[in-house]
Amino acid sequence: MRKREPTQPAALVIKTRSINFIFGCLFWWASAGLMATALAQTRTLRIVTYNLQADTGGATTPLPGLLAPPSDTNNVQAGGVLAGIGEEIVGNDPAQPLDILALQETTSNPLTVAPIVSGLNSFYGVAGMYSNSSYQATESGGFVGSGNGPNALVYNTKTVQLLASVPVDPPGGTGNLGKSSGEYREVMRYQFAPAGVAPTSTNEFYLYVSHYKALPSITNETYRLGEARIIRNHAATNLPTTARILYVGDYNVTSSGEAGYLTLLSNLAPVGVAQAQGVDPMNLTARTDLNWSTDTTDTNILMLETEAATSLQYRDDLQLMTTNVYYGTAGGLKYVPGTYHVFGNNGTTAYYDRVDADSNTALDHRLVTNGPVFLSAAQLELDLTYASDHLPVVADYTIPLPAPVITSYSLVGTNLVLTVANSITGGVYTVWLTTNLAWPLTNWTAVATQVPTVGTFTLTATNAVNRAAPRRFYLLQGK
Repeated sequence: MRKREPTQPAALVIKTRSINFIFGCLFWWASAGLMATALAQTRTLRIVTYNLQADTGGATTPLPGLLAPPSDTNNVQAGGVLAGIGEEIVGNDPAQPLDILALQETTSNPLTVAPIVSGLNSFYGVAGMYSNSSYQATESGGFVGSGNGPNALVYNTKTVQLLASVPVDPPGGTGNLGKSSGEYREVMRYQFAPAGVAPTSTNEFYLYVSHYKALPSITNETYRLGEARIIRNHAATNLPTTARILYVGDYNVTSSGEAGYLTLLSNLAPVGVAQAQGVDPMNLTARTDLNWSTDTTDTNILMLETEAATSLQYRDDLQLMTTNVYYGTAGGLKYVPGTYHVFGNNGTTAYYDRVDADSNTALDHRLVTNGPVFLSAAQLELDLTYASDHLPVVADYTIPLPAPVITSYSLVGTNLVLTVANSITGGVYTVWLTTNLAWPLTNWTAVATQVPTVGTFTLTATNAVNRAAPRRFYLLQGK
């Protein structure tokens, strides 16, 4: 499993005789004792929305290519689309395993979702790394076994904690799913916070996962508008005014002028509350004249198409986000600019063409070679044509974490003993030693490592101090 690097604060130093610290806090020695000023740190999250098509044509389980190559469907260690998403370098963000996977068109949690969890855990070789929401969503008529089935969710337990799974039903409950409300598949709202820390108002965020009514007709556009109104009103009247929200899923939208799509982008919810306004990173000015379902050579349109993998022609799948997420308002989830994209499509696939066409360069030079296995661009593009008729939409976000603080240190013989507060439970903390601050971290020596089970812990670097040696510098790094 590849380790993700934390956000690196500027290197800062404390000097007290022969001992120096570099950390995410600035320390200095004064007559009043040890003092510190904490610096913020963040965690990057890779969030994906994906319509799996795992409930049509007799399918109930994940299709070939999703977890393993179509030619070797039981070999999840060889990887498929989901592993490939974790191998992709996105803009300036390094490759990292996906953190949240919002799903549409599952059959049920046991049949479709559980195999995904098991496959990802096997691929990364970490038991319990991935889990799923236990709530079984439903759809119109109460069916979960067929008919473009229920929404669901898989998440990385090492990076995020799932706080709540809340069904967002039409007025009157699930009995009104269908044409009376326009919401045919039960919308799900999931509440998250970073793993390993206490949830707070500044680190919690929400995902609404939807699958709107399909096909381009006036009637179906009205149904999509009905679902959008339910979602937008629910967010505006049930969540804090500062809530960070992602609206993800299969929108089945044909153009930017559709009323349902514009309802999510409006500054007012249908109930008149000025809260929870969405932003489309690919249509920031909320233009209403964009046709995403027309034969074109415009790469700005082509790169947004998500269906079908064997005949690209529709922008069905989206990640919208509230303005505080997109514009990076301090104190919560933030979108990483330039990371929103359709996995496997960068506009070099022609309209009506397949994503495994020779012309497609979307994954060229973007896949790392040092992951659990090497996944080639050609193989992943082929996997995409089998795994679903849709393509996944991926974006990276950052979430703030409490800054660890060295509250005290002492010398016990030649041992350096640190007391650290605000640690991330389950994080890996390492003390590094050098005698030359100009050296890169690769030339430093690790003298202690610990994985805390509580927020405040003691870490001992054995035989790390030599009073007769030249000045030594210590860095406490958390991952």
